Amino acid sequence: MSFIDLMGNIAYSIQNFILEGFLLLTNFLTRSTRIERIMYQKKASQSTKVVQIEEALRRHEDERLREFAWSSGEETDVAHGLLPSINDEDQKHDYKKMLARSMRQIRGYTKLCDEVELRRSIPYDSSNESHEKLLLKLWKFLKPDEELKSRKSKQWEDIGFQGDDPATDFRGMGILGLEQLCFFAQFDAHNAQRSLKISLDPRIGFPFAICGITITAMLKELLYEDMLKNHFFNALKTPPTMDNFHQVYCHVFTLYCDFWHHEHPSSVMMFNLIKQKFVVHLTEYLRRENANLFEASLEDII
Repeated sequence: MSFIDLMGNIAYSIQNFILEGFLLLTNFLTRSTRIERIMYQKKASQSTKVVQIEEALRRHEDERLREFAWSSGEETDVAHGLLPSINDEDQKHDYKKMLARSMRQIRGYTKLCDEVELRRSIPYDSSNESHEKLLLKLWKFLKPDEELKSRKSKQWEDIGFQGDDPATDFRGMGILGLEQLCFFAQFDAHNAQRSLKISLDPRIGFPFAICGITITAMLKELLYEDMLKNHFFNALKTPPTMDNFHQVYCHVFTLYCDFWHHEHPSSVMMFNLIKQKFVVHLTEYLRRENANLFEASLEDII
């Protein structure tokens, strides 16, 4: 852990300690429940409220709530029972709606972690027709005007693979690494082509596909460490999905390419150093309570 990460974690712990004390005091004085006090907060960001609600649920006396084990579609009814001291019907309706949405987002994030790990754990299989078709689609998306002469070809190096068979490069991230590259190339084609162009620069180029697989690994870790919660809870009003995770990938890949260009490295040998610097900047940004990668520019990150 870097010094910056350590100080960030300490600051976050102090903030939580102060907030915990404040909520305990106000709960005692007003007899409101912890979740009701969270809902009353006026200045807190959406992500701050959702994270606090999650912490309150994890400490709830009801085991079903602690384990997020309510039935899908039951959130509104459960939310109603969590707001016993609110008597104003209009206010209760609004808070119940907000709380139910937060509950869906909380469980959605947990589900997304499971789905990402499932896709990552599936190895790329050259004998699997669907895997091979997806790989060939990646070539067509990135090189629409150039025919791939054969399945094993040095042409793959033109889009940043290490040799003539990309299958060997997906080992760490499995099929997830390929799916994210394809999503970027297909659904954010402008930025994918712009990033590919930067990667091919004879002075500051880098291996595009390998970079993409590295970013998949980076985002997987950030997801598991709960560092994408502020982003998802601010940017979405619905539970985060795999497509939303892929969209984050597109934005982060683009931001990384802009950062790489901004750093103007002397050679590709600086890739790991610049990646580490980028991760520090990105992590600091994601700690902000108003973090939203869908709106972030390089200036916001650095």
